[in-house]
This record gives sequence, C-alpha cells and structure tokens, in this order.
Amino acid sequence: MEIPIDQIVPDPEQKQRNLAGQSPGELRKGLSAVGLNQPVLVRPVNGGESYMIVVGERRWRTAQSTGQTGIECTVRGDVSEQDIRELQLSESYHHESVPPMEMGRAFLNYRERFGVSQQELARRTGITPGTIHHYESLVRNLTPDLGEKVQSGELTFKEGRSIADIDGTERQREIAEPFVSGRLSSVYVEKVVGHAKKNPGMPIEQILEEVLKGTRAEDKVQKEAEPAPKTGVDISKLEATALRLAGELDAMQLQVIPEYRRLNTISALRILDSKVQSAFQFLSGGPARENTMLRPLIRTVER
Repeated sequence: MEIPIDQIVPDPEQKQRNLAGQSPGELRKGLSAVGLNQPVLVRPVNGGESYMIVVGERRWRTAQSTGQTGIECTVRGDVSEQDIRELQLSESYHHESVPPMEMGRAFLNYRERFGVSQQELARRTGITPGTIHHYESLVRNLTPDLGEKVQSGELTFKEGRSIADIDGTERQREIAEPFVSGRLSSVYVEKVVGHAKKNPGMPIEQILEEVLKGTRAEDKVQKEAEPAPKTGVDISKLEATALRLAGELDAMQLQVIPEYRRLNTISALRILDSKVQSAFQFLSGGPARENTMLRPLIRTVER
C-alpha cells in the first residue's frame, strides 16, 4: 500500500549511517539493483497513526529528497523484535554498502543479544555461516589498528579476514605491512598467511620470498607441463556440457555468493566469456558476437 512520506519514521534502534542530507544519487549508490526494487517494510506505531521502518530507510530517504509525497510499502504488525533485527541484517549485507568492520559488529551484537549461533543466524538470514564467521573474525581477532585500516580501505576485506587467523598482534602487523604499503597484491594473502601459520618463527621477508618464488616456480611448471592441443573434440559431449553449465549459471544467480569468492568467480567467468566469443567466431566464420549471455551474469556477480 502507498503511505504518505510524512507518516513514516526511521527505527531509532537501527544503526544510522548519516543518510539524512545525502543527495538522491548518493542515497541510491549504497543500494544494489535488487535493493532499489525492494518495497519498504514498515510496522504501525502510535496506534496506527504512523509507521516505523523495518527495512528500506535508504529508499524512503531517496523518496523524501526527490519530493515524493508517498511511497509503496509493505505493512506488518506481527513482526517480532528478533525478526526486525534479522531483516535489517539481511538488508545491510545484501543491499547496502556497509563497511566490513561495521557488518562484523552488527552480526556479533545480534548474536549476543538473542543468543543465536552463526549457523542459526545463517539459516534465518540467508547469509552463509562462513561469511558471518569471516566478518566477525575482523572484530574478534584482528588487532584494532588493523581493523581501522580495513575500515579505511587500506586493507581489503579479504586481507583482513585472512590476517585475523594469525595469532599475535605483532605478527599480524608484520604480515599486514606488505599489503598496507602496496608491496604485495591481495591475491597472495592466503598463501602468505598459510605459510606464516606453518612457520610461526619465520621472518616475514623470508615468507614473502618463498611464497613468490613458489608462485613463479608453480607457473613455470604449469607452462612446461601444458599438454599439446587436442586434434579433435567430442562435439556431442561439448553440447551436453554447455547445456549443463547453462543450468548451473542460472542456478547460481538464485544464491548468495560469499564476498571472498566473488573475485575468483568473476575471473573464471571472464575466461569462459572469452572462450565462448572465440567459439562463436569460429562457428559463424565471422567476427565474434557481442553481448553474450555471460556479460549480464558477470555484472550481476560484480555487484
């Protein structure tokens, strides 16, 4: 139902993100494409004279700033306090650009307040247990000054949650330094952390040298061992594989992809997209087709 804008108020208990005063463009920037199409969920307060936002405050403020007099809402009067907090957590993770440290604190605060395990919270919100664990580990295990660097963007979420697995404040700082300074790309962080965990007394520079040397050696072995191109392909098998893969790609869009898997998935899809283009070019005898079905899928994963 459509409700007048001035009859809707924000939830005072929900974490405020300084949304008031932002332009419509700035407000929309924090929402995913799915979030922009979600209805605002409200509950009646003050005997039904006004409505409090459960989820959708950014959309409501966008409507306010553009001069709308009313906004389409879903009204629920039977929603419990725990349900409200779960809906807000799900909205923050899936549809808002919430900083990692803030998201980790939100998960911890909810679980402490309602006595819920990570697995149960995952079931209630559709966020994987692994994702919840990684966000919470930033707050529980990462040394506070490195947490500030995650908050400011000097360390990525991937780097922060990997380094949080290391015991010892000083050791965490040592391992974080090459990533904070830009000496090393985040693609190496899991190998560096894994090496550090196996060799707790090894100097960080030696760890970096061995990881980089091992990576270069790995690449060399892979290049030397690369088999010669096959002289033929089983076309029937290729067709069946393509159809099966098409179904898996459709199914992927219906699930939540953990943040730490997105980059690998995007990279794999880009490689696949390139190969599909080459195959189209070969089969059609002309230039590669543009705008294959993988392009919008890649954009969906990138969000």
